[in-house]
Amino acid sequence: MVNIFIANLDWSITSDDLKSTFSSFGEVIYAHVVYDKESKKSKGYGYVEMTSSDAAINAIEALNGMEINGRKVDVKIASPKGNRPKKKETTK
Repeated sequence: MVNIFIANLDWSITSDDLKSTFSSFGEVIYAHVVYDKESKKSKGYGYVEMTSSDAAINAIEALNGMEINGRKVDVKIASPKGNRPKKKETTK
């Protein structure tokens, strides 16, 4: 299975929209747009999990940089949580 990260999504894109878009390349197990817990608004990114690595690579190559609802999306293999750079703490 391959986990794909999609950034710069239009705020109106839903998890169903992601699933529908990526399903044209192969089987999608999971599609999720991330929402803010308090405001319930999209954070502008999401994840898709596909069964086939070939289908995932084809989807990434076809969709990365594509303009959807006026925004060029960034599509790439999701890095495991432990390998992501640490966020800088902000003071309020």
